[in-house]
Amino acid sequence: MKKAFLIPLLALSGLCTQAAELDLDVQGLSAGSGQLLVAVFGAEGWLRQPIAASRQDASAQQGGALRVLLKNVPEGLVGVSVIHDLNGNGRLDMNAMGMPQEPTAFSNNAVGQFGPPRFEQAAFELKGEGARLTIKLN
Repeated sequence: MKKAFLIPLLALSGLCTQAAELDLDVQGLSAGSGQLLVAVFGAEGWLRQPIAASRQDASAQQGGALRVLLKNVPEGLVGVSVIHDLNGNGRLDMNAMGMPQEPTAFSNNAVGQFGPPRFEQAAFELKGEGARLTIKLN
């Protein structure tokens, strides 16, 4: 009877992922107004379903830079998206052509052509010791 209980328990333990800290130094804030929207994505939910997120008041920036610490981010291959939401409406504003009207940035300084970058361009491996990244807003 104990073996029957142990097998499902071992199977579930494989589903548990370790968590790490992600320390971001976001540079290039042009104004101290609005908020900074930071999201971490896995490959499956790239730019749709964040696995970790943070909102920071942009007035806390100093010299155009703001440090954001995300805790308990699942380890693995991840990509980061940053938006300086200048008007504080909680979303990225776009013009009629679909071009961003607010500063954005991605991990690895990834830049897309005719849209956001692909996950592979922004992806990096987040491990138990965590990571520190510098991201510059465009």
